[in-house]
Amino acid sequence: MTTSAHHDSASSASASTPTVLLRWLTVCIFLCLIGTAGFFLLARMTEKVSLHRREMNAAAYNVQSYFNQREALLRYLNDSVITTVPTQSLLATNEARPLSLGMGTDRQKRVLLLSQRAEHTLTTLGADLLLGGDLPAGEMRWLAGPQLSGDLVRAPRNTEWSDKSADGRVYWSRGITGQELYLAQVVSPHDSHQWLVLQLNVEDAKRVIHGAGIGDYALLNASGKVFLTSKAASEDGLLWKDLNGRGQDMFGIAWLGGLPRQLVLDVAVGEDGWRLIYVVPMGQVARDLWVDLVCTGALIVLAAAGLVLLRRRVTRQLIEPAIAQHRQLRESAAFTNAVIDLAPVGIAVVRRSDQQIILSNTLVREWLGDDLHGQDWQAEWRAQVAGRAASKEFATSGDKHLQVLYASTRYQDDDVLLCVFNDITRHRQAQRALATARKAADSANQAKSAFLAMITHEIRTPLYGLLGTLELLGRTSLDPQQAEYLRTMNDSSITLRQLISDVLDVSKIESGQMNLEVAPFSPLDLAESVVRVFSDTAAGKGLKLVLCVDPALPARVSGDAERIRQVLSNLLSNAIKFTHYGSVTLRVRLIEREGDSSRLAWQVTDTGIGIAAKDQATLFEPFAQVKGTGTHRGTGLGLSISERLAHLMSGELRLVSEPGLGSSFTLTLPLPLVEAEDTSVRLLAEPAVYVRGRQRELVDSVVGWVQRWGGVSKIIGSDFIVGESRDGAVLVDIDPDQPLPWQGPQVLLMSAHSDAMRSSCSNAAVVMLSSLRAVGAAIAQAQRGSLRHEGSGLTAAVEPLSLHVLAVEDNPINRLILKEQLEVLGCRVSVANDGAAAMRLCLDESFDVVITDINMPEMDGHQLVRELRSGGHAVPVIGATANATFEERQRCLESGMQAYLAKPIEMNALRDVLVSVSQGGKK
Repeated sequence: MTTSAHHDSASSASASTPTVLLRWLTVCIFLCLIGTAGFFLLARMTEKVSLHRREMNAAAYNVQSYFNQREALLRYLNDSVITTVPTQSLLATNEARPLSLGMGTDRQKRVLLLSQRAEHTLTTLGADLLLGGDLPAGEMRWLAGPQLSGDLVRAPRNTEWSDKSADGRVYWSRGITGQELYLAQVVSPHDSHQWLVLQLNVEDAKRVIHGAGIGDYALLNASGKVFLTSKAASEDGLLWKDLNGRGQDMFGIAWLGGLPRQLVLDVAVGEDGWRLIYVVPMGQVARDLWVDLVCTGALIVLAAAGLVLLRRRVTRQLIEPAIAQHRQLRESAAFTNAVIDLAPVGIAVVRRSDQQIILSNTLVREWLGDDLHGQDWQAEWRAQVAGRAASKEFATSGDKHLQVLYASTRYQDDDVLLCVFNDITRHRQAQRALATARKAADSANQAKSAFLAMITHEIRTPLYGLLGTLELLGRTSLDPQQAEYLRTMNDSSITLRQLISDVLDVSKIESGQMNLEVAPFSPLDLAESVVRVFSDTAAGKGLKLVLCVDPALPARVSGDAERIRQVLSNLLSNAIKFTHYGSVTLRVRLIEREGDSSRLAWQVTDTGIGIAAKDQATLFEPFAQVKGTGTHRGTGLGLSISERLAHLMSGELRLVSEPGLGSSFTLTLPLPLVEAEDTSVRLLAEPAVYVRGRQRELVDSVVGWVQRWGGVSKIIGSDFIVGESRDGAVLVDIDPDQPLPWQGPQVLLMSAHSDAMRSSCSNAAVVMLSSLRAVGAAIAQAQRGSLRHEGSGLTAAVEPLSLHVLAVEDNPINRLILKEQLEVLGCRVSVANDGAAAMRLCLDESFDVVITDINMPEMDGHQLVRELRSGGHAVPVIGATANATFEERQRCLESGMQAYLAKPIEMNALRDVLVSVSQGGKK
């Protein structure tokens, strides 16, 4: 974040409503603290003021007691005045001495009886008793007391009490020097010129008044003049004078300039209207409260600092993040709205409660137009929406095709549907154009397929005549040069046939017309048959062709055996073609087995020239060929077709190769298991089977199969002593250099025909490595003592089939070739050139098998079968056609035929089909 942005963020945070509220809350709390502190200080000040008031009241009480005591003494003495002459008994009784007061204006002579107690009291109180009134002005006569020693005393200048009426009250007055205080009472109410006066020491009064030391004071006479005062009370007299003269006792505060300055206590003293005023400065009260003031101030400062820190902490940790989050939410909402509005798809939010659109972008408004707030476009699916996402297509009133994807969600506390619209108008137009193009392509493919089928048929028909003639020619007596010419012609014809088949397969794969024929088959039988086909070719080049099969291989699986055979044939053909010495091995093994499924691998390895890495990248492309091999390279379609077939069967075809070391092609396929029990071979646990061989892999394979078939096998080496074997034990010797001097039965496994080996072992059966079932059968015969020595599994004389066969063929050349092939196989043959002729022959004769061409004029093969079945003929029918497609084979079988042959027809294939059909099977 930049400085400017941070400043803007801080400014916005400080000006935000939460910040202002927090600030006001802080001020309120601070004011509450101030108020609480004020109430506390006020309570403490009230407490201090109450304390000072109690002290002032106590001091005032002491002063009142001082003056009341002396006024009472004066009244007592005045009451002791008599107008008669005291007798001695009276004086003795009162323990008093008489003091003559003289004659009053009423002509009565008065005597004061001064008791010892009264006199003692005067001494204790430090007061002098004086008489005034009838003496010269300004003089009084001393009567008793401890302080004065003369008879005459100067009277005050202003003897206010001398002019008072003789009402019996006690009057107060100050002396001339200011150091005396006089209390006077008229002697007789009837004579105002004669007074009894107590003279008091002012200093004593001062000590009484100021003795408690509670503050300053002032003693005022009845006219409000100051009689006694402290210095501070004198200087600030104006403050308490405002409170004086109210005529009653009071306690209050003197103010100056709107500020409290003094605590004032005003009480009456004596009977003459004098008043005593105590004054305590408010500074003294403040000094009494200084600890409270300091502590309260410190607490207020700390509380204020804490509030400031708390406000900053709350602002930084709560308010500022909340404001930033709020700002981010606003920015996110604005950004989201911008993204929604600029999105390349239409977006709308529909409230589910009333189906109102509460949010939409420009594209939605443009695409829906008048339909935006209508119900038609959402009526069909809005009630069916659950928590999962779904989609629907619809057309607007403007003939625009839209796809809407919708899902339930929440937006602004409402249940809503989030709808995303996609304009698929062009897509629909493209689909229509694509459908038109696909229809045209399908028509083109159909035309292409028809053309290929026609071309294939037209090529295969004369090719059958050529190959059939060459095959028949090969069974005649030829000189070596003619045999060589025949071999060359035969190889070229086979190459031409393979090329035609490859081109047809490529065409089917590219057009998507390649279909799989899934059926149960035996992986072992498939591997043996493929190897058997190429055994002579490998032997002709001096190569060893080896089959190594995993003993754990399932008995039967489900798959397209013919397509697997095609791939393996391509791989073996290439391996033999590019291998000049060494061996070619086909391995079949079980990779995994789980439940009802399995995964098998067919591996073809050779010791040939190998393939460079630069050529491996393009090896599986159509017409790809390895350069510089120095041999005929073929069309380059075999591996491409094989890889495509592997993918079509959900498998893969992999290559590992190094130049000069050979190549390894591995076909891996997932194949469902078929419940079946392998009952082809059953071995005995005794006698044991000994296995010897140079190639440990083959030895382990044979040992595993022997154990699978129920036998007990042991591996022996070259150092095995023949005499250690048990009687009747069977020796299985794999491709031996020379036989062991084994006395018991032997089964010799050879990779090629060896007449010399067979003739040198009179007690042995020689079996090809490519036929494991023949190996098992030979071992079983050896265990039972019925071993045939003529070489099991090598060659066998072709026995005549002795079948009566009707051959139906419209092509005269093919009809002649087929007739010759059947006769070579030992069949009695009748021929017909079309379906109608065949029907007539079937009515006249009985046939074991009918072989008919499919595509014939007037009545084709399918119609012929239907006619035969409708006429009650159950003769087996074999269809023969040059249209070698899966669909054609299916049509043949569905029409009621028992087997199907693709032209050109080889004699071995023809024999196999005839044998199978004649035994009641289908091929």
